[in-house]
Amino acid sequence: MLHRSRSFLATAALAALTACATTNASTGSESRPQPQSQEGAATGELPPGMDAAMMAEMMRLATPGPEHAELIKGAGEWELTYRMRMAPDAPWTESKGTMSARPLLDGRYLLEEHTSEVMGMPMKGLNIVGFDNSTGEFTSMWADNFSTWWLTSRGKHNADGDIDFRGTMKDVAGERPFRMLVHNVSDDESVVHMFDTIPPQGEVETMQITCRRKK
Repeated sequence: MLHRSRSFLATAALAALTACATTNASTGSESRPQPQSQEGAATGELPPGMDAAMMAEMMRLATPGPEHAELIKGAGEWELTYRMRMAPDAPWTESKGTMSARPLLDGRYLLEEHTSEVMGMPMKGLNIVGFDNSTGEFTSMWADNFSTWWLTSRGKHNADGDIDFRGTMKDVAGERPFRMLVHNVSDDESVVHMFDTIPPQGEVETMQITCRRKK
């Protein structure tokens, strides 16, 4: 059961943190760095092999946009509620957690620090959330003290406005696809539906995470 629990936990924490990061909420009077443009950063002559058009494109790709601003709104303190099950026919169990988030690199990324408890063991995790201008995708890199590797995923807004993240889960059971939908309920609340791949059923919803901003 441990390998499956670790799998659920890592993905759930990633999902919960991403949910907080992508909520369309204001952090009130909280002071935080604002996205800065790279325009004008390069001065003097262009590097060998680079023309003006290439420089302009490089600056465009490096400049934070509205998607980055959306992520930065997730800065602050959050309370997380997890509902988890180990199998499709197993009962749901509930646990609590917290998350603290702050901007990185002039608003290009959001760094999230997560704490919770699973199966009586303390869990700590870090998530770096961003938006890749070159592909038009939200990105996430998650690591925790239950493993020694990163879990990555990418996603886009679907027709309903939710962010549909997809990635590859890795644990002692092997590698397999996972998916999570980040849904904004209000300015201060998001709900994530996480789906793991469990043979022989295939894709199964294994976790729901509610993320609420601390008042």
